[in-house]
Amino acid sequence: MNERNAGKRIGAALLALAALTLCACDARGAQATPGAAAPTPAATASPTATPVLPPVPTTPPEALPTPTATPQPTASYIAQVVCTANEYVNIRAEASAGSEVLGKLPAGETAGVMSFEGNWACVAYGGITGYVSRDYVIRLSEPDIAVPSGGWALILVNKASLLPEGFSISTAGFGGGQVDARILDICKQMFADAKEDGVEFKLVDAYRSFETQSALYEQKVQSYIAKGKSREDAEIEAATITARPNTSEHQTGLALDIVTPSYTKRDHGFADTRAFKWLDANAANYGFIMRYAKGKADITGVIYEPWHWRFVGVEAAKAMKRSGQSLEEYLGAG
Repeated sequence: MNERNAGKRIGAALLALAALTLCACDARGAQATPGAAAPTPAATASPTATPVLPPVPTTPPEALPTPTATPQPTASYIAQVVCTANEYVNIRAEASAGSEVLGKLPAGETAGVMSFEGNWACVAYGGITGYVSRDYVIRLSEPDIAVPSGGWALILVNKASLLPEGFSISTAGFGGGQVDARILDICKQMFADAKEDGVEFKLVDAYRSFETQSALYEQKVQSYIAKGKSREDAEIEAATITARPNTSEHQTGLALDIVTPSYTKRDHGFADTRAFKWLDANAANYGFIMRYAKGKADITGVIYEPWHWRFVGVEAAKAMKRSGQSLEEYLGAG
């Protein structure tokens, strides 16, 4: 190789090396120029600032006192009455028959009494306060003494359930007659409480011995024979009114025939008296029932007798009053 060709080759190599060096410097300058300011980044939206709440106090505020309800006045009742009218009695604005009618107290319903004013009672019923005539209401009463009870009080006596031979009880005098000594005090209380309410009873029959019952039954039989009936028919007819011996409740000393001094008949008319209405409203509280009610003759074997009251004990009496059952039905023997 001559020196001329070698020099050409060396020159070409130096030119190539210089070109490579220039490219490298340009590349570095594009990335970052020493001393130049850094590019500003694109602006971004600032997030909405969250409000800072005040700290919750650690000690709770003092509780306000709870208001108390103002007590409302309540009616003060001195008694209760039950309506004995056929349908209802008017509740009036004043104690006068001519005053405004505010409402009605239905038959058999009970009302509280705030005062008695002569022949009127100030009552409250169904949200109405007014006056009712005492001619159509009876004061409810309960005895102040314990009412006797026991199996002996529920003894069943009728034409199918005879008293045992030799049956006897201890009796005590009451109202001109005699009763089972165990019910003496309650009989006295019932008669006294009725009198306090303006109702006077008259006892016309109570305990009867076997001999007395036999004589009364025979007397009734003879009255039917005198009317032309046979002995057999007369005995059957008589037994619906006067029981045969050992089939009469009067032999137990637990039955009372009650009328009044002004109405002494033992007939259906007694049911229209104030005495009957008092008994109908109150007798169960004293352990008595109307033994032979209307419409029960097929069960009891005895006609309707509103004057005949039988002691059975307070629990049974109240149950029968509510249900309308006869003693036979109550005992499951009807």
